[in-house]
Amino acid sequence: MNEPRIPFLSGLDPAARAAVRDRMVGIAVAGGWPLFEEGEAGDALYTLVSGSVGISTRDARTGVVRRVARLVPPDSVGEMALLSDAPRSATATALRDSQLLRLTRDAFEDIVAEQPGTLLYFSRLLADRLRAVQKARPVERAPRTFAILAVTEGPSVTEFGTRLALAFDGILPGRTGCLAQWPEGVDESWFHSFEAGHDRTIYIAQQIDCPWCRLCLRQADHVLLLAAPGKPPRPDCEACVARTRSEWVRMDLVVDQQPDAELPRPLHPAVAALPASLRIQVRSGQPTDVCRLARLASGCARGVAFGGGGARGLAHLGVLRALEEAGCGVDFVGGTSMGAIIAASIAMGWSLERIHHQTIESFVGQNPLNDYTLPYHALTRGAKVDAGLAQRFGGARLEDLWLPFFCVSSNLTTGSAMIHHNGDLPTALRASIAIPGLLPPVCTEDGVLVDGGMMNNLPADIAARMERGPVLAIDVGSDLAFQTMPARTWRGRVVRSWLGMPDAMPAIVPLLLRAATVSSDAQTMMAVASAAAVLKPRLAGIDLRAWASYETIAGIGYRCAQEALGAGRLDSWRMTQG
Repeated sequence: MNEPRIPFLSGLDPAARAAVRDRMVGIAVAGGWPLFEEGEAGDALYTLVSGSVGISTRDARTGVVRRVARLVPPDSVGEMALLSDAPRSATATALRDSQLLRLTRDAFEDIVAEQPGTLLYFSRLLADRLRAVQKARPVERAPRTFAILAVTEGPSVTEFGTRLALAFDGILPGRTGCLAQWPEGVDESWFHSFEAGHDRTIYIAQQIDCPWCRLCLRQADHVLLLAAPGKPPRPDCEACVARTRSEWVRMDLVVDQQPDAELPRPLHPAVAALPASLRIQVRSGQPTDVCRLARLASGCARGVAFGGGGARGLAHLGVLRALEEAGCGVDFVGGTSMGAIIAASIAMGWSLERIHHQTIESFVGQNPLNDYTLPYHALTRGAKVDAGLAQRFGGARLEDLWLPFFCVSSNLTTGSAMIHHNGDLPTALRASIAIPGLLPPVCTEDGVLVDGGMMNNLPADIAARMERGPVLAIDVGSDLAFQTMPARTWRGRVVRSWLGMPDAMPAIVPLLLRAATVSSDAQTMMAVASAAAVLKPRLAGIDLRAWASYETIAGIGYRCAQEALGAGRLDSWRMTQG
């Protein structure tokens, strides 16, 4: 082991520093093995020389594990064990094969006897660590090592790994190294040196559950499971993946599609059931798809959260046009209500011209909410909306779109937001736009689902929790409503007077539309805090049913995005890619 850097010793005088360093012993811990467990007696401090260590705690009541920190060289852990008999307050797990230096309490007490000043120094060090814990930020994922494993026959992992390395180097600083086999004559410590010489390392496993495959998976911060659509899993694949599963190691299922595929072909059911954070579609020979995968895997992808707001959602079309003109591509999307419709259209891989045409045809060329019925469940039957969604998205599934996508509905059975990541796309969209009282709810085995705007009208927080990159939130629904009442004709005033109704009263449909989102206004304020940038087109005074004003509304969105781009207000979102 080369002489490591130990920053926490820098404040000691040379004699004390040498005394501590001489008593630190090098150890190796295989990836996946605990360094120490929460609740056990503490007896040593550890300094990380190579590899990575995860710190986590477990809730005694629920058993839920919470990730606290990810340590990288030259971080240290376990200082309290030198000064206190208290049990370990957290669990430390080697996330990859790791080399560490260990200082036991017995050795520390010998040092204190020789160098009394070290006791005060380590006491201050512990106090600083406790203050840092109180200010700790959420764990960030910044993977540096990747493993590619083919879980079906068909894809060439070596060729795929080479293309991914080129994509990484095209969008990120530094260089990427690839390893496809165990070099002759080296032991596992050699890999630490290889990783140190590269900014990123890709481990390529061609066989399943062999020594090389197991090392690849142990070394990886991020595992990419490569699959061909329709093909069954390779032998021992499911058991191998299950052993690798960890809350610290992210797994994505990468589907190798044909270059001329119009829609992604589905996976074999057993492959689709493999545990994965995200399913990413990549067309063979399409550099843009491989670059998108590189951005999603490295955490520098661009995400957009589209808010709900009825006809105000047409502003999303103008925003998208401005982003397209500025060369700002989008890698993952999500939305609520009308925002879900726009997001799904993008995830389908459609051009902006096609999205614009279909949106106008569906919402402006006809009124999808005029199939009125006896208001037993709702004012409308919802049949026209169902037919429109089936015509536009029929046969598509959320998990089999070109871009990662989610949408939000409100589950009245559980009283919580329902996040849709998989299943029939028209059904999920129908639930997301099911305005209570205006459209019938969608009843599923999960519960009674209605418009997502009741719980989360701008799901930027959900997109940010995916940890794939910065999120742009487009808020089209939180401007004040009902500031002015609609003008009444003299006939309208006469009828209202005869019915005993005041003139200054909104109609039932706008009331239902607004009621579907007002309860989530506070949630919207919290959600935008998760976004890297926020666009809020000036839509006050635009009725939620003003579909005929689509050119005006889209123009407002376009100008809002143009102004923000010109003023640099979107730089924190758009400048994350090379």
